[in-house]
Amino acid sequence: MPSATPESRQSSPTTVQCYGSSSIDYLCGGGHLGTYLPGWNVRNYGVGSIGPVAIGTIAGVYQTSLSKTILVPGSGSVNLGDVVGLPMDSRYLGRITFDVEIGGIRGKITHFPDLADASLHWKFTRSGSGSPLWVAAGTRINSLETPLPGSSSVLWIGANGIEDTARVKEVIAKVVEAHTAVGAKAYVIQLPPRWDYSNPLNNNRNQVNAWIRQTYGERAIPLSDYLLNGALTDAGRVPTAADYGSMGVGLMPKSFWMAPDDSTHMNPLGMTTAGRYLSRWVKDGYTYSEAVKRFDVNSTANVRVSGTSVTVSGHAFDLSDMYTTIPVGITVDGKWHATSADRASSNLHAYGIPGAHGYSMTFELSLGDHFICTVGVGFGAGNNSLPPCQTVTVVKQAAPLGQMALADASGRVKVFYGWALAPSTPSRSISVAILIDGSWHHAVSADLPSPGLGVAGKHGFWAAASLSPGRHSACAVAIESASNMTNLGCQEFTIR
Repeated sequence: MPSATPESRQSSPTTVQCYGSSSIDYLCGGGHLGTYLPGWNVRNYGVGSIGPVAIGTIAGVYQTSLSKTILVPGSGSVNLGDVVGLPMDSRYLGRITFDVEIGGIRGKITHFPDLADASLHWKFTRSGSGSPLWVAAGTRINSLETPLPGSSSVLWIGANGIEDTARVKEVIAKVVEAHTAVGAKAYVIQLPPRWDYSNPLNNNRNQVNAWIRQTYGERAIPLSDYLLNGALTDAGRVPTAADYGSMGVGLMPKSFWMAPDDSTHMNPLGMTTAGRYLSRWVKDGYTYSEAVKRFDVNSTANVRVSGTSVTVSGHAFDLSDMYTTIPVGITVDGKWHATSADRASSNLHAYGIPGAHGYSMTFELSLGDHFICTVGVGFGAGNNSLPPCQTVTVVKQAAPLGQMALADASGRVKVFYGWALAPSTPSRSISVAILIDGSWHHAVSADLPSPGLGVAGKHGFWAAASLSPGRHSACAVAIESASNMTNLGCQEFTIR
């Protein structure tokens, strides 16, 4: 008679299982996940180079059985011939090894489809020793690597076999259902790119990742986006040109590659970074919504009005890569302006934000109300930052004050001097325009010492011009803004 499913095994909430192929095998079998789960029991069920059906078989979602009657020896191995119950020809299953129970006897089953003799493809090796036992055809081969009650699992399914998206989705769904049936949690990893980052395979990957997000919500793990958005910073690495080059074509940073020609598997640095990241879901209850906030832009906007000058300033950086400068868009009454957040931002360093991320733009605006908005524009995954818009009012300012006087210099040089200031901002130095014979000559800043005025700041000005013989006129205009000026007077004189 076929054996029943093995008796349910007890587990604890501090057990985590790993299902997948080589990447999850390296991650869990190599201790990279366990390092960040002290006291946890990490069970690695990953096997290199296998596809979705093989992963599902290990997880027990495809119930297989013997195709013929076998004699299980008192110890050692027995060839099974073929097995039945798989949704595909087992020759394409790949090499797998996992723990099973057949007819009440525990052991390990192996599948080596590359052997020339097909009768040797499937083999069962008994654990320990006991009496030989005949087991009938049709007896179930029960996986002992099924989800444990009350446990958690990390699923990295589909890196191999992404050509068949329907099969990938089927296996993921069945494995998650198996977890739900025993009260276990399953976290599903969105797939990073493989070495063949090309269409249609990349389109398939994106389709599966979107389906994972839509289907599994907060238990979807955006590892694909994380490796391109923030993982290097978490690893303590400054991105290199090679990293930017690989990320620019959609591959993970080259600093994480296992080998110069292997952009699929991660080296110890990458695995350690990924292990720390995944542990947050298993141990800390991290969610998809919390994770993707990490990819967003952070920006601020401060608006300062000085006369008719309005300055918009703040900081903007993309949390995905805090060493990269990002653009900032500023709209004034709906008109778009752009700048870069590339100015010094030492105030951010205390919060662990490296680089230069400050920005500032000044606008000369007309009297009245103005509506100002900003946007920090990010890259890669995540959202742009939209600080609250602000309405500011530019009011009419008191006219500038000042005086101009003339003096002779050597030859045909005339000197123009005096002072000018804006009552609305008395400590600020303003500009003074010099006009000769009714035409613009030049502008100077009234920023020379002016102690006799008794006003804070520097407000003196001085200019000179070499002129032709004859009658001339000179005027000076104090400029607080484009809409607030004062003519300081004109004088006529003769150059001989």
